[in-house]
Amino acid sequence: MYRQSVPDVSVIIAVYNAMPYLSECLESVMGQTIGAERLEVIAVDDGSTDGSGAELDRYAARYPQFRAVHQPNSGGPGGPRNRALDLARGRYVFFADADDYLGPEALQRLVGMAEAQGSDVVLARQVGLGRTVSDKAHRHAAEADLYTSEVYRSLHSAKLMRRRVIENERLRYPEDLWYGEDQIFVTSVFLAAARISVVGDYDCYYLRRRDDGQNLTSRTRTAHETVAHIERVMALVADRVTDPVGRRRMLGRHFRSLLRTALRPASAARGDDPAYTQEVYVRARALVEAYWTPDMGGELPRIDWIRLYAFVCSPLPVFEQLMDWDPAEEPSPGHLVENGRVYRCLPLFRDPAAGLPDVLYDVTDQVKAQHELSSLAWQGRRLRIAGHAGIPSLGAVGAAGAETELVLRERETGREFTVPAEPRPVSEAAEEAPQPDGAGFLAEVDLARIADGEPIPPGTWDCFLNVRAAGVTRTVRLGRRHAPDLDRTARRAKVLARDPGGATELAAAPFYTAYGNLSFEVVRRIPLPTG
Repeated sequence: MYRQSVPDVSVIIAVYNAMPYLSECLESVMGQTIGAERLEVIAVDDGSTDGSGAELDRYAARYPQFRAVHQPNSGGPGGPRNRALDLARGRYVFFADADDYLGPEALQRLVGMAEAQGSDVVLARQVGLGRTVSDKAHRHAAEADLYTSEVYRSLHSAKLMRRRVIENERLRYPEDLWYGEDQIFVTSVFLAAARISVVGDYDCYYLRRRDDGQNLTSRTRTAHETVAHIERVMALVADRVTDPVGRRRMLGRHFRSLLRTALRPASAARGDDPAYTQEVYVRARALVEAYWTPDMGGELPRIDWIRLYAFVCSPLPVFEQLMDWDPAEEPSPGHLVENGRVYRCLPLFRDPAAGLPDVLYDVTDQVKAQHELSSLAWQGRRLRIAGHAGIPSLGAVGAAGAETELVLRERETGREFTVPAEPRPVSEAAEEAPQPDGAGFLAEVDLARIADGEPIPPGTWDCFLNVRAAGVTRTVRLGRRHAPDLDRTARRAKVLARDPGGATELAAAPFYTAYGNLSFEVVRRIPLPTG
């Protein structure tokens, strides 16, 4: 007999010809450690012809918490999911695909997170079985901001959602789409959620690419089916999101999708199906004209930003040449350093026939310095700081030829003192060990005379490096990357100066922050006993 008490979770499964994977999916749901008594399972058979319906009936006869519903084929998962939502009674719902399965503790952990944090949506860490999943989207978080975290990378339905939010907003899957319909529904739920969390410390959901190639997403799509869901979800975001950061990041995610799931197949089909290509191109160009803003460039990988610019502003052969470029088959593009700017030499850089502007290839702001702190020691009142630093993406000049400058920055005021560092050759012993990319440096810091011959003022001073190569400067925090044998234990303060009467003294002590970075605490104090 079907239970009448309110379950914690309604697990919804849309089923169409999913054998033999369906059995593993159902077993993983009914074997959840949360306990079958806290679940209801609503599985909707969407006109299967492979025995999936009979398998659902077998489970319904075995478990009172299991409900099997049968209907004629609707053509996509939206219809059966909506029917299950109409029947669901749980405080939460979780959508599972019939060819995937759950880790044993998945629902217990997801509900535990939702209860502890008051979450309306909880993302479940995914494991790809022949499919790509986003690790960034599933980093463990008690609270994840929709606009500034990476959760919006994941628009698959396999999430725990508070059913009250879905019903209050009257949210349902679009039934006229079979591809991308989950992006529209999940985006709507995200926007309605007051709090989003992520269970990222447990493998909750196993996302499978079927051996028989019958995943729904493998079905051939028309031009309309390729673009329609992107058009709708972009319109939804543009209409609902007024926060500038959120709007930029969310629309940027869909421009990435437009390039990879619409423009790429359209470009590849240009010789075999020009009508398909033409329709996708026309509708994609309309999306760029409607929603693209210059600040979205940073939301795309550099090559995709170049491709999108070429799609709108260059002759189609330029765009299609860029789409044909496969980085896996080409040598890694190098960099050109010119007038203090760094350009990545991706395809068609400064090709006169393409006419693409240099700014598209300018990666100066993305260039990173690498560094390592190898030693720190007092020599009298001078502090000797040694290590390696460089900008390896600039080639040999950025690695072995980098120049370094030590910076002490007062935490409260931002006041700075700089100390040039001397180049330091690699020792013979060090040559035998792996070295970080960069040139050796040695900075001798006289804290007693650093301020125009006067001692450094009291305060907390954070330690940075300015790393320069080929006219490019990068500033990095010093200390977190360090030699394995570096002594990072607490250190006694070093007296820098005493006042003429001896009543007080100025002392400095190096310490490492919670993030492992090097700082100095400078205090004026009453002299302490020695010995």
